Amino acid sequence: MTGYGFRQVARMEWIKLRSVRSTWWLTAATVVAMGATGVGVGVGYRSHTPVATTAQILNNSLSGAILGQLLLGALGALTVTGEYATGMIRSTLAAVPRRRTVLAAKAAVCAGLALGVGLAASFAGYLGGQLAIAGTAIPTAPLADPANLRAVLLTGVYLAATALIGVGVGTVVRHSGGAIGILFGLIFVPSFAVGLFGENGIAVGRFVPLLMLLNSIAVTSPMAGLFAGWISALVMCGYAAVAILCGAALLNRRDA
Repeated sequence: MTGYGFRQVARMEWIKLRSVRSTWWLTAATVVAMGATGVGVGVGYRSHTPVATTAQILNNSLSGAILGQLLLGALGALTVTGEYATGMIRSTLAAVPRRRTVLAAKAAVCAGLALGVGLAASFAGYLGGQLAIAGTAIPTAPLADPANLRAVLLTGVYLAATALIGVGVGTVVRHSGGAIGILFGLIFVPSFAVGLFGENGIAVGRFVPLLMLLNSIAVTSPMAGLFAGWISALVMCGYAAVAILCGAALLNRRDA
């Protein structure tokens, strides 16, 4: 059938995505992990001497995104590789021969879910940290402060971009374990390699996902030499676009 438009294909992809248990396990784990990290950080700072600053408690409360990016990245990869594992991809492409439409629908559905979950997880980390320091001398980090709100929101955007990178990698690799392993390498290996560039490490590090997260996006004040948080978030979205475009090119050339 070739009469399916993008809206119909996206609806079908949403039905498939929400019917898989791994979707709900990964999304729930992302929110819980970030919330628990925020609480743990807050509890740790309750007895901190000298008293922690507002920036310290907020920045560290969002550090659960280190794990969250892997969970949502895996979700993105499984959005594609799950169908290859079951063979359902043949039925999908038979029903919708326009392969780019299928991939665009998968990416759109995954992006919507990942953005919602990413923002929920980011706010969970923030709230966990703030609640844990309630009643102490540690200053709170109100969201009325644009710097605090920006860090929380951009962390959610970063997590969604990681999920889309997972969609692209999953389309290229077509194997769940391989895609998740490559995604892990793309996130963590470059951050260790930055040290090899010596004095140019910061210039290179501004393009490295994990360093952007910890030193530019999920912080109130980016490290000197790195991009502003919103620019780093755009760079991550650019990586996601490149990954999906590579996947689209291969999807059109290869057999299902």
